[in-house]
Amino acid sequence: MSPIKAMTITTTSLVPIKRPLLALLIASLTISLSGCGMFFGDEGVFRNREGDYVKADNIPPLVLPAGKKSETMGELYPIPKITATDFGYDPTADDYEIPRPMPLSANLEQENVKIQRVGSESWILLNAAPGEVWPRIRNFLNVNTLAVSKADIGKGIIETSWLQFKTDLSTYDRYRLQIDQGVQPETTEIHITHMSVPVAEKPAPDMGWPRRSVNPEREKWMLDELAATLASETAEGGTSLLAQAIGGSVKANLGVAGNEPLMTIKLDRQRAFATLTYAAKRDGFTTFDTDTEAGLFYVHYLDPEEAKPGWFKRTFRIGLNPKAPTSPYTLAQLKTNMLTGDALEKAPRSDRDEEKILPDAPGYLIVVTGKEGNFVVRVRDPYGKRLTPHEARELLTILRRNLI
Repeated sequence: MSPIKAMTITTTSLVPIKRPLLALLIASLTISLSGCGMFFGDEGVFRNREGDYVKADNIPPLVLPAGKKSETMGELYPIPKITATDFGYDPTADDYEIPRPMPLSANLEQENVKIQRVGSESWILLNAAPGEVWPRIRNFLNVNTLAVSKADIGKGIIETSWLQFKTDLSTYDRYRLQIDQGVQPETTEIHITHMSVPVAEKPAPDMGWPRRSVNPEREKWMLDELAATLASETAEGGTSLLAQAIGGSVKANLGVAGNEPLMTIKLDRQRAFATLTYAAKRDGFTTFDTDTEAGLFYVHYLDPEEAKPGWFKRTFRIGLNPKAPTSPYTLAQLKTNMLTGDALEKAPRSDRDEEKILPDAPGYLIVVTGKEGNFVVRVRDPYGKRLTPHEARELLTILRRNLI
């Protein structure tokens, strides 16, 4: 029996269907079969129009009559060209891949005040630009009758006059407040140095400052008082235009060198590696091993959104406590096989399937080179070879977002 006849027999064996109803069913079936193409295909009524802008033509520029001045005519919103030094530059990208804008720091909508510590160094981190913080610090000193002997807005330095604590009249004390750009954009760091001399000595106003505070307890007192005041008050002190350039650029910048995305960190070695260690354990990163002497972090990355279990796994409670990622190789094993020196700088593009020694190594290497105060951070495959610019940009962006 042919399939058509079988369908006819099955249909007529049910409750008889009137001709109008049968015609309606046939029409519905026809629409359902062609519905996707009719409504949502490339030629459908509700087709995807997100790429239509690439078909738009340029409007010819306005031509003024002869003798008319054209100096005021120009683009209101000019779009700068992407060059080889921009973080979004990718010579291998598809024609219509638009690079994302440079990311700003997280939680810009909420002003956070924190006291950060790395080793013996402490500072206040404020989620606001230095131009907004400078007048608030000056107001704090005025309210607490701490006279200012020097204020260099260009260098971001405020020095108090000599003072005495009522609880200890055996010394003269003074403070220096250093206001710097933070690691993240639109953030400020406030470093405080305390200095004291015995009353028997007559302190000179031009005495040099020590590298670290003479009395850490009194430094901590000023740090806590200033942080508490900045956290409790509202930012109503205005903005100092002169203070906007305090500290120069941010201490962690994203850029491109040799067609490879990278990050530069302008910090001392202890803090640079401490903040990278912190960042390499957050937002999807897991650290397998580190070798700070060699400037290497062996890490794994999994997008936190992809790691979340779907509704099926949540319903049946499957994979709610996934195991931490592991690697069959140690960092010491990978170091014996990775590129070094000039070969690392000029490394070819990663092709993990072609690796014969230590094959199928998972994860990435965070490679740190450079010198004190100017470190360069790259993300490579476990063999020290380059990632695609898109992948490197994504990973470096996440790393910088978590630097402290």
